[in-house]
Amino acid sequence: MDPQDVSGSQLDLTRVLDAVCEPVLGVEMSGLVLFSNRAARDLWGYDVGELGQLTLDNLLVDGRSNRCAGGILQEVRRLGQCQGDFLFEKKDGGRFLGSLKACVVEGRVQGAPELVILSVRDLTEQRRLQQRILESQKLSYLERVVDGLAHEIRNPIVTLGGYARRLEKMLEPDHPGRVPLRIMLADVERMESMLREVEDYLEFARSHRLSFRKVDLKGVVREALALVPFPPSIRVEESYMEEGPWIFGDPSHLRELFRHLLDNAAEAMPQGGVIRVRVDQVGSSARVRITDTGVGIPQKFLPHIYSPSFTTETKGAGVGLAKAHIIIDEHGGQIDVHSEVARGTTFDVTFPLDRRQTPRRVT
Repeated sequence: MDPQDVSGSQLDLTRVLDAVCEPVLGVEMSGLVLFSNRAARDLWGYDVGELGQLTLDNLLVDGRSNRCAGGILQEVRRLGQCQGDFLFEKKDGGRFLGSLKACVVEGRVQGAPELVILSVRDLTEQRRLQQRILESQKLSYLERVVDGLAHEIRNPIVTLGGYARRLEKMLEPDHPGRVPLRIMLADVERMESMLREVEDYLEFARSHRLSFRKVDLKGVVREALALVPFPPSIRVEESYMEEGPWIFGDPSHLRELFRHLLDNAAEAMPQGGVIRVRVDQVGSSARVRITDTGVGIPQKFLPHIYSPSFTTETKGAGVGLAKAHIIIDEHGGQIDVHSEVARGTTFDVTFPLDRRQTPRRVT
């Protein structure tokens, strides 16, 4: 075959592979990467020359385990194909779960090393969507439970409060019974306050309208900070981009979201401390990071903090984070939390930049 024909065929193959949206790799049975398409290079973050010097081991987390590179190639050699979900590692150290399919290419030139073609589908967004749907379903169920409980306890609380206040008016100012009565009334008032908070949350979750427009996230965060009455013992440190970032959202609901997160941070520091607020851009997302130096959240509680029935407070029903989660979900955003007991908590809230259509809540 004419060398020019070979060169032209290789060029055509490269163009075809680069037109494929799914990441594709060609590797020898030894694991050495022979070629890759543009989608694969974008996913892992390597250029052509860098990928050509790597093996499949380098692209997998714990590549020496039997479940990873060696196991994949052994299964391909034995069965002619392999598929499964594996944890991959990018050039920058980031990790992602990917669905891999591998097969042997038959009919290659005699004497050439066996070639294995691998395609990898990044499952990050799929798993994130599944998690959001699961959380939304869980919240919907909990809302029904909380609504039922609120309905059941509303009448007894109203009755107790009414009789206690009437009895207080009937007693003389110096009557000894006024002391335990005041204690009972204080508890009733606390329960009434919690009930109102729960009912407000249920109303918020069911029927509130959104008015989306282009929003300066930095400005919204600053407005939320102005709404929170921080005590003198708490110092707030702020860090912003010179301009933006801009997202598509409802400014009033976004202010409420950040007010809840800032309230939560302040409540975590009864003895005072530092709240750090940072607004920046990460890739195609706008991010708000709120960090406190408070008491922290035990790891066993982290999966439940957005539930409307979860609280570690003594003064309220603890629905602020549940509201925050709803607002983030409606804006197509994501919230991540990292916390260490006695060291503090960090909430990272991210939104798509310049989202142009009103997102709908997943139900």
